This record gives sequence, C-alpha cells and structure tokens, in this order.
Amino acid sequence: MTPAKTRIAPSPTWFVHIGTLRTALWDYMIAKKAGGIFTLRLEDTDQSRYVEGSYDNLAKVLARFGLVPDEWPLPFPDLGNGPYAQSERLDIYKKEIQTLLENGSAYPCFCSADRLENLRKEQEAAGLPTRYDGHCRHIDPDEARRRMDAGEPHTIRLRVERGETLVFHDAIRGRVEFSTNEVDDQILIKSDGFPTYHFAVIVDDHLMGVTHVLRGEEWLPSTPKQILVARALGIELPEYAHVPLILGPDRKKLSKRTGDTAVEQYLAAGYLEEALINYIAFLGWNPKTTEEIFSLEALTEKFDLADVQRAGAVFDRTKLDWMNGEYIKALSVQDLYDRLSAYLQEYQRDFYEQTFSKKSPEYTRSILKELSTRMKRLEEYPGLTPFFYGEPEISSVDMFLNAKMKVSSIDDVRSALEMGIEIINNSTQSESLEQFKERFLSHIAEAGRKNGQVLWPVRVALSGAEHSPGAFELAAILWETESLTRLKRALAFLSGMQ
Repeated sequence: MTPAKTRIAPSPTWFVHIGTLRTALWDYMIAKKAGGIFTLRLEDTDQSRYVEGSYDNLAKVLARFGLVPDEWPLPFPDLGNGPYAQSERLDIYKKEIQTLLENGSAYPCFCSADRLENLRKEQEAAGLPTRYDGHCRHIDPDEARRRMDAGEPHTIRLRVERGETLVFHDAIRGRVEFSTNEVDDQILIKSDGFPTYHFAVIVDDHLMGVTHVLRGEEWLPSTPKQILVARALGIELPEYAHVPLILGPDRKKLSKRTGDTAVEQYLAAGYLEEALINYIAFLGWNPKTTEEIFSLEALTEKFDLADVQRAGAVFDRTKLDWMNGEYIKALSVQDLYDRLSAYLQEYQRDFYEQTFSKKSPEYTRSILKELSTRMKRLEEYPGLTPFFYGEPEISSVDMFLNAKMKVSSIDDVRSALEMGIEIINNSTQSESLEQFKERFLSHIAEAGRKNGQVLWPVRVALSGAEHSPGAFELAAILWETESLTRLKRALAFLSGMQ
C-alpha cells in the first residue's frame, strides 16, 4: 500500500467541532493504515476570525483522543514542508501568485469595496447570481503593474474562462461535473496581502505532499475553483473525499440549536475519549460488521473510504450514552476511580473538593464497583450518590409504604427496620456481599416475611431516595456503623408519627 499523507487544517476559532474531530479521526486512520503521515496545519489567514489560544486547545483535544499529528506547528522541526501555519507562509504564496500573474491566469483587481457592494445589490435586485463582473479583467498588464507598484489597493483574482466542463472523481461521490459558467473570478490574494482559502489550500497541499483531502460535503461547490487554481499552477490535486454531514435529531446539520457541537461539551458531560472516538467513527461509515466496540487500532485496521456513505449521519445521544456505558463497565474499578477523580477535578471542582475528596479511595471504589453498571456518563456520579456522602432525608412515612412490596403500615416498616438492625448487628465486614445477602434472606424467610416487605423499608432508610442501589449493596458500602445509624434514625422518625 502506497504511504498516504493526510492533513487536518482547521481555522483557529477556539472550539473543536465534533465534525472536525471526526475528520481528524478519519484522516488519522487513512494515514496510519497506509504507514503514512498525519499533518496538522493551521489555516489562519482570516485574521478577523483568529482566537488567541485556539492552537493550544486544538492540540490538547487531539492529544486527548490519541490523534497526535506527525507534523504540526511549533514545536516541530521543519522537514522541508513547514511552516505549518498559513500566516507564516506568506512569502510562499507571493511567489506562487507571481506565476499566475505572469502566465495570465490571474489579474489584479482595483475595485473598491463600495463598488463591489453596489454591484451585489444591483444583481440581487435583478434576480441575478451575485458574482464579480470582470471589470478589471482587461486592464493592460503594464498599467496594472504601475498601479500595483504605486501602492494602489488591490486584490488578485483568478481569470476563469467560461463554457468549460470540469470533471473530477470524488472518493465517496464518484464522478462530479461542474460548469465554469458557475465559477466566479474569485479572489486569490486579499488587499491585506493574505491569501484566500481557495488559493492557499492548493499551494499548501501540493508543497506538503498531501495525498488525501477529507472535508465536509458543504465544500463540494468550492472544488471547481480549486481545480482551476491547481491547473493554472500546473500541479495535480490530491484525492478528494467530501464526507457526509453530521446531523442533529431534526436531520439538519448539527448546530448549537440542535445539539452540542463542541468536543469540549462532550468531555465536560463525562464521555470517555475512547467511547466518543468509537462512536463518531461510525457516523457515516459502515465497517460491515455487527460488532460495535472497537479500539482506535482496530478502527484504523478496518477503515476504508469505500465504506463511507453519502447520506448524512444522525448524531444519536442515546446510542452514544449506551456505548459510553459499555466502556465504563469494561474499566477496572481502579481505572474508573482514577478517571472519575480526574474528571471531577477538571469539570466539577466544587463537588470534588467539598465531597468526593473527603472520603477514602477505598470507600469510593466500593461505590464504583456497584455503580459501574448503572452509570452512562461520569457527570452522573454526583446525582447517583448523594446518599453515600450525606444523611438521607426522610420527609414522609409514605416513602416507606409500597403496596406492590406489601408494605402497607407503619408497623410493617418498623418491624422491617428492626430486623435489618438485628441482622447487621450480627454481621462482620469480612463477610462477602453474597454471604451477607444469603444470611439476610434466610432471616427474612425464617420470619415468614416476603423479601420486599423487609428490603424495601431498609433500602429507603439507608438511601432516603426513590431510586438507589439495593439494600444489600447500600449496607455493604455504608457498612455497620453508618447503616445502623440510618436505620435507627428512621425508626425514631416513625416513632414521631405515632
């Protein structure tokens, strides 16, 4: 297999979109499967959109997901392809634009912003497509050079010949055709000397040796512009693959209105990096297997652009929750503890400092051993565990009553709690959960009671919650002193009901 070189080239606008992460993942897998190079390049020529710290945030996110580039902006040695930020490559673009000016493929445009705005309004009023009218196309080259040398503000535009059909092959969509009649004389160099995206990206991909370009399908209409730039420069394009959109529940492009779009939002919600990577790999790609849980290495081995679909992929949070839950269940208790501790310190600092850190790691691990099969996201931990960190609030006798469990009176509740106190008093912490459970159930049977008649009141007294782990699991975690305290407190509450 020929080594591939891929690149992820986002604009530094701070947050990393979930679609950007998927593209980076697919780029990474294509490169690594073919023994190639995965590159990170910053497309920062639009200085108005630049957000300080964006690069550091991007690098941090990619590293967290194991998608470490082989080439990227500083710190990285120049391998002959850098620099890896477009704002540092202006001399390269100036050299390449001279080639286009000299061969007549580009020309300077001296139109003012006011003229272009008036032209746009006139075209809109007439119901015409808004595009440049070629006003400066036929200026004599010598005159244009004098005006440029005199410092007259100008841009550089691509000269597009009309009446031609452009054809290219997309790795996902197959044969695609465009008419040059629909292509504007686009700007290649702006008046501030910075290149536009459509010019810089062609120059960079060529000089950096990029073989595969993955990007969202919304960029497909831009392809003819880039074909024409490449042809004018006399270079070959890489293989393009316009990937399907990620859709929200309304089947429209995922946006802030239809769902979380920033990767950081999912990390803050307590999704594990490997679960999120696993899930987004499948958004638009079918590995042709019923298996759904894959490591990054296994995903890389299976990934093939030929299996990427054209239709958009719906981001299903329910499915992501399921997958994340499967990853949580598969972790060892110690690994889960370490990850939860790190998560809380980063995203729920108050809970970590005021509650979580007050208990021993051993105590927390005993909780996690029980909760690992219930928890879908790490952010759920505080809401699932209040009764482990504070006294349960018993506000009504109705909490204890349950017709289905045949607990219908205060006397039923009182006798159940008294039985629980007796059993726990005669227990030792050396007992396994199974031994404790077996002895508890035997005691209930000997008393001629149904399991639920005793276990329901005991569970409510220990947790004070409608939903919680079972009575056995609660007692095993709280153990003797705290369990007895809570059961006796509940009995005292019932006495006040008389």
